[in-house]
Amino acid sequence: MSNVIKVLCICILQAFVFAGYAHAAIDSDMPLMPMFSDAGADELATISTPASLQPMSDSELQDAQGQALFVSNKIDGNGSIATGTNGISFYRAGLDATLALNANIKNLELGRTGPGNQVDLWAENMAFGCTANAGGTCVNSASATQLRSFFLERPYFEFAILNDASPTLREVVGIRLGAESAEGPLSVGNFRVFSGFLSATANITLQAQGTSAANDIAITCGPTTGPCPGALGGTGVNTFGLNEPLRSLGLDNASACFAGICAQFRDLTVGFGEVDRPNLPVLAAGKRQTQGFISGARFNSAVDQLTGDLTVFRSNAGFLLQPGLVNLLLPIIAGQAAEKIKGQLYTNLGLNAVGGAWNNTAAQRNILENYAIPYNVSNLHQVDVNSPLFGFSFQKQAIRFPGYQQNVPVGWGFYLPDAFTLSVSQPTTVFVSNIANGQAAAGNIIGLDPVYDNCWGAAQFC
Repeated sequence: MSNVIKVLCICILQAFVFAGYAHAAIDSDMPLMPMFSDAGADELATISTPASLQPMSDSELQDAQGQALFVSNKIDGNGSIATGTNGISFYRAGLDATLALNANIKNLELGRTGPGNQVDLWAENMAFGCTANAGGTCVNSASATQLRSFFLERPYFEFAILNDASPTLREVVGIRLGAESAEGPLSVGNFRVFSGFLSATANITLQAQGTSAANDIAITCGPTTGPCPGALGGTGVNTFGLNEPLRSLGLDNASACFAGICAQFRDLTVGFGEVDRPNLPVLAAGKRQTQGFISGARFNSAVDQLTGDLTVFRSNAGFLLQPGLVNLLLPIIAGQAAEKIKGQLYTNLGLNAVGGAWNNTAAQRNILENYAIPYNVSNLHQVDVNSPLFGFSFQKQAIRFPGYQQNVPVGWGFYLPDAFTLSVSQPTTVFVSNIANGQAAAGNIIGLDPVYDNCWGAAQFC
């Protein structure tokens, strides 16, 4: 096995030098020699130097310190997270070095078995690294002063061996290119299909809006997006001419009543405070996925918070329902308004198929509260990766490599846990409008960021 490990180490070094560069000190006077000797590919070549080797004394040796560039180990899987799949032995051979990548891939397509999305991994215009300013922030190449790389710390190849103790049954069932950590900018123009495991954190802020009548927010949709139907029939377009996504929530028309006096939502403008949802878990896992999911948004509670913090600025609902009176009765009206808003969100998120038509039951409010927001992986245009365990693998069977939280499926897979923080802060009207028009249910609740620029020097593809 020792000669095999030696050859693998050489292959790793060749692959790494091809992809980027490894930070390792090399004597500048030492000539580059062929990788293999005439004796065959299973032996390391002898590197000649201009001067013959000279013996060192014990005193000279004790003053010299060093560390091996190549590292290797073996882990026998017992089913735990630390050791991986039970019954599989994992052989690892790698570099005690840092690999700095700056690479552009126009079309990465692995594991295709048919047309369309019948492929394990498919990413267009994928870039590791970016052009950056003096502070290290990714910027357009026109204003960049440096190239910021994507780093893999202690990269390695890992081989999953089934029946390792039996020479006649021994079989390689998986190969992984991994690293002890990955850090740096990663962008994808269009991530069409994903297989494997990717986890992250999302910080979502629904910004406060409407501080006065000068920037108030209409509840129902605007004149360019009508007819904005509702339970009252007819058009529900707001009577103020305010359009979404910035001056209207884009909701259908409804009414809120007190003591027999009712106000239609189309006749009111409002303001409201901020809603924060920090540290939300993001997960994309499985085979040939096109969406991940953001958990913990708590839509039911968010609506309660918004309607509990409403201020009415303008009213076209008649003399008895001018803003002063509406705001005086707002604690009572807010509950009715919240129910209407929840019902529309529930319906437009497609939850009728889960809990039946909206009837404001405790079970339905719980469904709305626990709704996981779909997030199209095609929207993953730019992230700053900082992951403790990177892996890119091909496996004959579902395998959990050492350290993995769960299996990666058969075929090609990408593993990137705790990869990045997705921070999204947008006006509340943008979020609500995207729910009302069906974009959220389709996986587009948040907008797209542009891909990182990675054009530097003589690079032809950007």
